[in-house]
Amino acid sequence: MKMKFKSTTLSPRISVYKRFIGIEQSMSLKVVYMTSADGLYWTFNNDTKAFEELEEERVADNATIITVSGSTILAYMGTYYTYEYDSETEEYGWVSTTTSPETLNDVLKVKYANIGKYQLNKYYFVGTIDNMQKGSLSETTTQPLKGNIMPLKSTNIKFFNDYVKVAPDDLLVWHGRLYSVESVEIDHKHQPKDYSIYFATINSIL
Repeated sequence: MKMKFKSTTLSPRISVYKRFIGIEQSMSLKVVYMTSADGLYWTFNNDTKAFEELEEERVADNATIITVSGSTILAYMGTYYTYEYDSETEEYGWVSTTTSPETLNDVLKVKYANIGKYQLNKYYFVGTIDNMQKGSLSETTTQPLKGNIMPLKSTNIKFFNDYVKVAPDDLLVWHGRLYSVESVEIDHKHQPKDYSIYFATINSIL
């Protein structure tokens, strides 16, 4: 009778990380607002239609800095913004309204930052798996970028865990090294009951 192994204690467990796509955004800080009341720097985000504070070191030397005083009114798509002192909180802050000011000559059109969005690969930990190395560990070199020759270690592992699903492009941490999963094969068995044995080809990254 064939039995499925429950653990392989002689080999360190492998940590498995799954990839997900994070949407990030970057802003072109060509135009920056400086509020004279407190000396803070701001940029206008046209996605959220709000001013966002900037750290001074992020203000580029070639940026256009527009000074905002207590009488300055800024306008964007029918909304008017002023930087005012709140006597209740005893703090300054941006106030927005859709009510048109009496004197439109004093209104400045908001110059907003160009926002670029990009995708960023991120990974999260899903669990660990028992494993056995299957075959030898091969060592070669790869050239992901022209002129950038890096050592590459590849091997195959065998494991039995059903509760952590391993798929191509997952990241594995094994023996203190980081590996990427190249491919996964599944061998279904039916004696004495249905179960699966998994085989994965992995390549070292670090």
